[in-house]
Amino acid sequence: MAKLKLATIWLSGCSGCHMSFLDQDERLIDLAEKTELVYSPLVDAKEFPRGVDITLIEGAVNNEEQMELLKTARIRSRI
Repeated sequence: MAKLKLATIWLSGCSGCHMSFLDQDERLIDLAEKTELVYSPLVDAKEFPRGVDITLIEGAVNNEEQMELLKTARIRSRI
């Protein structure tokens, strides 16, 4: 089975959700076996990719750039 493409977006927030995500400790290893992290503040991706299976969004929209990123993520993500 192919790995699910996972993206995370950090909008105007405190980064607490991303920190909590990383606090999963050894469960991250299990998650890494099933997913490919394709976009996140944790990776060096410049543009939101197409064909993303799941996108997790943290924070609220605070400017036009974030609104465009959110719209792009919705169009390019299955969930």
